[in-house]
Amino acid sequence: MVCHSVFNYSLYMDSTTSPRKRYAKTLERRSAVARAALDIVLEKGHRALTTAEVAARASMSETAMLYHFPTRDHILVAAMELADQEYRAILTAEFHVLNGGNSDWPPPAMAHLTLDDQATTRLFLSLSAEAVDPGHPAHSYLKAHHEQVVFEFAEGVRRRQAKGLADPALDPDKVGRQMMAAWSGLRMQWLIDPTLDLTSAVSQAFLALNGNPLMKFKQQLTELMSTSQ
Repeated sequence: MVCHSVFNYSLYMDSTTSPRKRYAKTLERRSAVARAALDIVLEKGHRALTTAEVAARASMSETAMLYHFPTRDHILVAAMELADQEYRAILTAEFHVLNGGNSDWPPPAMAHLTLDDQATTRLFLSLSAEAVDPGHPAHSYLKAHHEQVVFEFAEGVRRRQAKGLADPALDPDKVGRQMMAAWSGLRMQWLIDPTLDLTSAVSQAFLALNGNPLMKFKQQLTELMSTSQ
């Protein structure tokens, strides 16, 4: 006897694949909003961004957009995250153009990108100031972001120490955090006073934090002592 199953496989397939489709659609919509928001920031600055314009550019209703991004701040965070992704990709290329591929010494490439993108820098520093509130939408992202940058700076210090380019007595993790503080502070000063030579200021600060003046003094002292003998 042939038993005909009453189980409908097509319904089973639909039930298992539709969540994936919905997830893909959600990612597509979130990406569209982030792209639209970042474009507005680059064109007009983050203060000019409105939820209505972002929704229009993302080709969705404002209600649908606010389902994914409840507030304007959430939209700005999405724009900042996208900007950070693009910044990192470009920074890698800049290392090769400005640093000869040397990722141990980031100031020239970092400053060059900042000088070319004042709008994103303003957004980043503005959200950083507001994100000190643990309840702010940018808090978790920026906390993780800062820790990652500190780690990368610290790794750069370790590589420079191994090459004899940084004081071996320094604690790379502490120096990495100090470099992050210097980088944030100098960018803020540059936004307030664009006459500041950002590349030079960052390079000098990083050299000092890496112990280069002390190393140079020790080298000169050693050379002086050797010639006097």
